[in-house]
Amino acid sequence: MDQFIANGLCTGAVYALVALGFALIYTTSGVFHIAHGAAYTAAGYALYSFLTVLRLPFVLSVALAVLATASLGALFEVAVYRPLNATHASPAVLMISSLGLYIIVINLIATFWGNETRTFSSQGQPSVTIGDVILTRVQIAQVLASIGVGALYWTFLRKSRLGRLCRAVADDSTLASVLGIDVGLTRVVAFFIGSSLAAIGAVLVALDVGMDPYVGFSAVLAAAVACIVGGLHRFIAPALGGALLGV
Repeated sequence: MDQFIANGLCTGAVYALVALGFALIYTTSGVFHIAHGAAYTAAGYALYSFLTVLRLPFVLSVALAVLATASLGALFEVAVYRPLNATHASPAVLMISSLGLYIIVINLIATFWGNETRTFSSQGQPSVTIGDVILTRVQIAQVLASIGVGALYWTFLRKSRLGRLCRAVADDSTLASVLGIDVGLTRVVAFFIGSSLAAIGAVLVALDVGMDPYVGFSAVLAAAVACIVGGLHRFIAPALGGALLGV
């Protein structure tokens, strides 16, 4: 039972990161962002390209993979969602467009990198024994990263000006615009940060079990369910939903 719960919490830690990113994007923009799963998948392949193909240092590869994924998320907003919002597209149209984005990106990834699973090591992961529980080092990193990134995310939302702007736009974008807030820029920031959270989760999973082009859909589905279970309008709720879902 202890091993079962520990494994579930490690999985839930990743769900929590992806769910926090999904919740930030959804509450700020109103877009049910299925393409969040495409950003998740792209992060794993970006890490693979930087680390295995280009053979860059590990820390630099992780940083570049997260930055590239965050930029991809911001591009989704600028190139697709913003023009649709300018035409007052309905939420259903935005969701279908997001699904289209997901399909396009996933098929591009499969075209360039193939459909097979990519891993970073042919050997087993080093493990750590804590009482009756055996965890790999990557699993421990998943939990620690989730806690650390979650704390930084809370600080961003509650203490920074950009975080307060995101919360204001999430509460009432029309009123925020009347008060002089740049809603368009705030949405781009939300997509950038939300996609970076998905990227961190994807990197941690890819290092543990590898990735294939189709892992993103299950990740975004888990994130959406975690948000529904936990709720969208409290910071900790999607994270708790993700942890519960993992177990």
